[in-house]
Amino acid sequence: MAKAEISVIDFAVRQEKHGVSFYTKAAEKFRGTELAGLFVKLAKEEAKHLRDLLDLQASALRKGVEECFRAVEIDDYLEAIVREGVLPKGEKEAERLDQIKTVEDACRVAMQAEKNAILLYTELAKLSKDKGQKKILEAMIRDEKAHMAKIAGMRADIDPIYAAERFGKLC
Repeated sequence: MAKAEISVIDFAVRQEKHGVSFYTKAAEKFRGTELAGLFVKLAKEEAKHLRDLLDLQASALRKGVEECFRAVEIDDYLEAIVREGVLPKGEKEAERLDQIKTVEDACRVAMQAEKNAILLYTELAKLSKDKGQKKILEAMIRDEKAHMAKIAGMRADIDPIYAAERFGKLC
């Protein structure tokens, strides 16, 4: 299989835009629930990631640092994440949201998206040679892990079977 080449920051920016869109639309779908509040908060945090990435990109341009825009060769593992995408996008996003009928479904999709984001940003941070870029990506990894924990906690609160599987007991 031919290796894909991506621009690290451009790809991360695109994924964060998809994250903001997904969480915003999911919050609208579950309006009036506790989950909607969490999704609004996550959309805001993804928007902050987007701003951070754009600031990093602008700063690199001012300094003449090419690293942020360098196309990197990625292995099959990372390419699989890239092809799948961190969050549903385009028409797939609308289709995915239509398929989400329950809070449990929404949490499951969101947790998978956060896992993919963690995997993606971990790999991109490993590839980055620019210290500023690496620092931003590592902070985003921490945030995405926190997002996943929040979503898992929300799901455990409303899904006793998931809580039993996750924590080993019924709540």
